[in-house]
Parts: sequence; structure tokens; C-alpha cells
Amino acid sequence: MDSLFQIFRAPFVAYASAAYHLSALERALAARKSQLDSLPRSSPRYDSLYRSFAAGSDSFAVLRQRRDEAQHTLAEYRNRISTPLDSLRQRMSQWEDSTYRSYDSLTKVLGTGIGREPIADSTDATGKLTLRLPPGDWWIYARSWDTWDPNSEWYWNLPVKGERLTLDRASGRRLPRY
Repeated sequence: MDSLFQIFRAPFVAYASAAYHLSALERALAARKSQLDSLPRSSPRYDSLYRSFAAGSDSFAVLRQRRDEAQHTLAEYRNRISTPLDSLRQRMSQWEDSTYRSYDSLTKVLGTGIGREPIADSTDATGKLTLRLPPGDWWIYARSWDTWDPNSEWYWNLPVKGERLTLDRASGRRLPRY
């Protein structure tokens, strides 16, 4: 799987980067257009803003073409590796199902044994979560997909020390997502 992920990573990053740059240019052009619409054409600032808008508009077609080509290349790579990757993922999923089958019940038994019920939750649309934990020792376990690599995920398994715990790149580990 790792070798298939490696094949896919470069075209995925190329597409994600191209799409990001195109989106950033779209936002910048929209902001310039809004500024232009608010100025009279006789304003000294209008001319320089218009030149900047025109240069960005010229770049837009180039960036869109780059994004479209990267998307096409990504689709080709995805088609090339999807069958063997899906087969390996299915086998891995079956292994995980059998290996972790009793994880929830085991966690509940262990938590109840020390007077704590496990708590499960997820983040809101902004990626944040606030939990109010009862006093005592707590441990946080979390996973999140990596936005720059669809075949990787971020993993955290940390004790809660103090009143706040931030899950980020510094406190997590990036792992392959099988």
C-alpha cells in the first residue's frame, strides 16, 4: 500500500496546490473588482487597480489550465491504482474489524472500573471541540484525515494535562491511512 500511496501523492499535491492557487487568485480578483466598482474611473487609484486586475485576469486562464491538467493527471493515477488499492484496503478493513471488535466494550469496562464513562464527540464545522470533563485523569484519542494527502491521517493519543489540549501537527503523528 505504501508504494501505491507514494505513486498517488505527487499528483494529488500538484492538484491540491493548483486548485488552492486558482482559488486564491479568484478571491483576490473579486476583491479588486469590488474596489474598482467603488471608485470613479477618473480616480488616480483606479488605473493602477485596473492594471493589477487585468494582470490577474490574464493569469487566471493559465492557473485554471494548470489546475485542469493536474486534475486530469490525478484522475489517471487514481484509475491506475484504484483496483489494487481498494483490494488492499478491504483486506485491511477486515483485519481492523476483527482486531478492534471489542474495543468499545473493553474501554467501557475499564472506564467504569475506575469510575469514568468514556466520552465520544466530534468537532464542529470550524474544526473545534470543547469538552467539559469531570475531575480526574483523562486520555484523548483522535484521528483526522490529512487534507494534503488523502492516504494519510493525523493520530493523537494523549493524556489531558491542565485545562486545555490542542490537537495539531505538533502534538499528533501523521500516519498512512490504510
